[in-house]
Amino acid sequence: MNKLQAVLFDLDGTLIDSEYFYFKNWAPILKQEFDLQIDYEDWIRDFAGHTLAHNVKRLVEDYGYDTTEEYMWKRTRAAYADSNMSDIELMPFAKDILVYLKENNIRIALVTSSYRSTVDTVLGKHGLLDYFEFFVTRECVEFPKPNPEPYRLALSKLDLPGDRCVAIEDTITGSKAALGTGLQLIAVTKQEVERARLTAVDNIVENLQQAKQLLSGWIEDNQII
Repeated sequence: MNKLQAVLFDLDGTLIDSEYFYFKNWAPILKQEFDLQIDYEDWIRDFAGHTLAHNVKRLVEDYGYDTTEEYMWKRTRAAYADSNMSDIELMPFAKDILVYLKENNIRIALVTSSYRSTVDTVLGKHGLLDYFEFFVTRECVEFPKPNPEPYRLALSKLDLPGDRCVAIEDTITGSKAALGTGLQLIAVTKQEVERARLTAVDNIVENLQQAKQLLSGWIEDNQII
């Protein structure tokens, strides 16, 4: 077995409770532009955890709406600007798990499909930026999750093999990217629709406290199981 040396965190829905923020900004746009009414359950099932490109493709191909990624980028970014991203709270136990890993000399990085501005705004507000060795954000890669490219870049920066690192994700999109890079994986979600999609994931927990307990066992045993 291999010693755990680094943990790579997803951001949205994993470290920060951002999905409702995105829902409340997207829902009015979908209603105004396409007369598409969605509730939060619809958002979680059909749109959450995906890139803008994926969601626009879904609107065009599955719903038959006439729109483009460029247009929706402008509409959603304008909505985000009118909202206050600094109001987004941390997921429960987010700081606890970062503190624990830092105290145990485990390297920490962030691998996200969000832009660096989002990372700086939300994690900066909560004083967490310094816990991370580096950030792989949307600007850093050509192909975002579920493509493995973001995690491949992270492993290159760490100069470590995937079997010495653990990714922590909350959706099938990020999980595919992590598993496609040979990483060990912990999926953290309470959403039943998401848990049902995570059939390839061995370690599924409900919160970051449970993820911390898994990691602590591996750290104390000096191996990843």
